[in-house]
Formats: sequence, structure tokens, C-alpha cells
Amino acid sequence: MYGQVLSQPVFGALETWASLVWPDSKFVTIEHSIRIGKYINFRGNLLRLTWRTVYVVVVTVLAMAFPFFNDVLALLGAVGYWPMTVYFPVEMYIARKKIQRRSVKWFALQLLNLVCLLVAIAAACGAIEGLNHALQNSKPFKF
Repeated sequence: MYGQVLSQPVFGALETWASLVWPDSKFVTIEHSIRIGKYINFRGNLLRLTWRTVYVVVVTVLAMAFPFFNDVLALLGAVGYWPMTVYFPVEMYIARKKIQRRSVKWFALQLLNLVCLLVAIAAACGAIEGLNHALQNSKPFKF
């Protein structure tokens, strides 16, 4: 699920690009509504359904083909965790709230940033160790 959440910008970029390249395509632009009960109404188009389904199928096939795929995902998660979840939001908060440099609040946020960076580095080290162990003990594409 974490991968799905971080893939949302990729999904959005492809869907925006497709709508710019094929603005007259009904496959890309027409929104369909599906009503379930009185209050639930889903909206979507065929491109979104097809593209996201293909994405899930490809990732699932890769996960089955590589016995160490979870270790690769752990490394990617460890590398992507700090900048996307901590650094950029903290820096945006500092800029938006106009927090003065070297104030107590600024130091507290920078300390939070540093601690989370250290956690991400430790997680990346653990993921590299797990990947190293998995590569030594597995034979790719052998079921």
C-alpha cells in the first residue's frame, strides 16, 4: 500500500500527459460514474482503470519473479522516506510559517529532521544488509 501512495504522482503525471497528448480520446477524457447505494458514487475513466491495473500486475509479477523483491522495496522505501515524508514537509512548514532561523522552534524542527535522517540511514543500512543476504541465498527467476 505504501508503494501505491508514493506512486500517485507517477499516476497523475501519466494521466495528465495522456490528456494533453490525446485530448479528443474518449478512453482518456470521459469520466464514468458508478453509483453504489444512495451515497457512494465512484468516478473514473478507462485510462485510469487500465493504467493502474497494469501497474499493479507488473509489480506483482516482479515480486513473484524476484525472491528478494521485498528487500529492494525496503531499500527504496528507506531512501524515499526521509526526503518525502520529513525533509520537504518540514522545510515547507518553516518557509510558510516564516520561522526565524536559529529560534527554538527552528532548532526543534531541525533536530526532528536530523533524527529522522538518522533513522532513514539506519533503515537503508538494514535494507542493504537484507538485500545482500537475500542475493547470496537466492537464485533469481527460480521458483
